[in-house]
Amino acid sequence: MGQDFYRDRIPGTPRFREKDKKKPIGSEPFWPNFLLKEWIVGALFLVAFTIWIIFNPVHLSDVADPNPSGYIPMPDWYFLFLYQLLKYFPGKMVWMGTVVIPGIAVTLLILAPWLDNSKARHPFKRPVATTSMILTLLLMIWMTYEADVQHEEALAHLPKQVDKSAMPTDTALVDEADPGAKIYSASCAGCHGADLKGSVGPFLLGIGNKHDAAKLEEVITKGFPPNMPAGGGLTKPEDIKAVAEWLGKQKQQ
Repeated sequence: MGQDFYRDRIPGTPRFREKDKKKPIGSEPFWPNFLLKEWIVGALFLVAFTIWIIFNPVHLSDVADPNPSGYIPMPDWYFLFLYQLLKYFPGKMVWMGTVVIPGIAVTLLILAPWLDNSKARHPFKRPVATTSMILTLLLMIWMTYEADVQHEEALAHLPKQVDKSAMPTDTALVDEADPGAKIYSASCAGCHGADLKGSVGPFLLGIGNKHDAAKLEEVITKGFPPNMPAGGGLTKPEDIKAVAEWLGKQKQQ
């Protein structure tokens, strides 16, 4: 009977007896049974990912600017957990987050077949491997989420970009030897630009067409939170008045 059983065996299947059918190990050939299942799972994932991309297209952002006023670098989403890891090792300890911890993780992944050589396939029969993988996956998801949330919070606190669409094409810088011009260059140009074209703060080209000196003095005195403090960095009332009067003369030609 044993010979008949082996004779009727389908080519490519392992040699096992009838009593061994219930054993999970060796009961399924790698080719084509197991490999076919892997292909099916991979194909389903690829189709689902393609459909998700179709209905959630990735839009292009602004044209690259080599001189941004408030740019925060951000890696692609699949590296966000490593990006977040670096935040826990600042300064001289950055090598822990860039070399040591990732190196240990990669080494353990390479040694996994030797560290856990159990032949059982059911996750519950391999508690160490299953628990380690679940915890690692949850940690990566949490760190990715934290990196994205903290990045959005950092962007929310950045000064608004200068709106150049409403910027006048030309303006007359009236009497740059004026005391107000000198004070502006020393205290205000860092945010509003030496040519009034803006930087961290908004542009002031043609500001004299919109507000008179009295209104400008009021704005400088009260400030413009959250980016511009009261006084705009000027402590003396006479300096604020001099700058306001000079700005009031800056009119579009």
